[in-house]
Amino acid sequence: MTAVNQTFDFATALANSVHDMKNSLGMVLGMLDEMATRIDPALASQLKNLPAMQYEGQRVNNQLVQLLAIYRIGEQNYAAQISEVEVSDFLDDCAVRSELLLASRGIAIEVDCDPCLIGFFDPELVFGVINNVINNAYRYAQSKIRLSAEMTEAQCLRMSVDDDGRGYPEAMLCGTGPQQPTLNFSAGSSGLGLYFSHLVASMHRSGARQGFIECSNQGIEGGGRFSIVLP
Repeated sequence: MTAVNQTFDFATALANSVHDMKNSLGMVLGMLDEMATRIDPALASQLKNLPAMQYEGQRVNNQLVQLLAIYRIGEQNYAAQISEVEVSDFLDDCAVRSELLLASRGIAIEVDCDPCLIGFFDPELVFGVINNVINNAYRYAQSKIRLSAEMTEAQCLRMSVDDDGRGYPEAMLCGTGPQQPTLNFSAGSSGLGLYFSHLVASMHRSGARQGFIECSNQGIEGGGRFSIVLP
């Protein structure tokens, strides 16, 4: 009896599985958010681990989103869907999505943006970047996170996430320019979030210019500042 040779595309199968896991986890996170809004204050002490569950669930969800996007970009099956965006409303939406989680640690989130500011970018991809940075800042901020946006002198849109934590470690600091962060799965942190952010920024182009990211310690009272700069 001759064995049947079949080609198994592991990468595609893995991507499909990641997509299914992302959808299922999204439903779980939605139920956790609903539970958090309806919880009886008298039972709050019994659900003290709920914020940690939300945070860890969101962290895993962010990584699944990033892996799926990186796969699709690598397979050239994903292109940035550039649209006209009211930046203040966009950042308000980012802030609202994270308010419940941040409030569990007493962290306030604010938006500083000209209500008339207009940007041209892929809102879904950039939301993934901003949401991931906010989720990371949840671990390190002391009491405040600020989302802001402005037009640079070079007529690029800079959106920033500032926190009042201890700032980024030296290895994560990156200045202006299109340099690509590296992935290192042998280290404590793979750098997947920064790599994803770099890919998203670089997909935004205008002529010879392309977007880039910046990480500095110019945030609130010397805390961390992450910026995505789009032409």
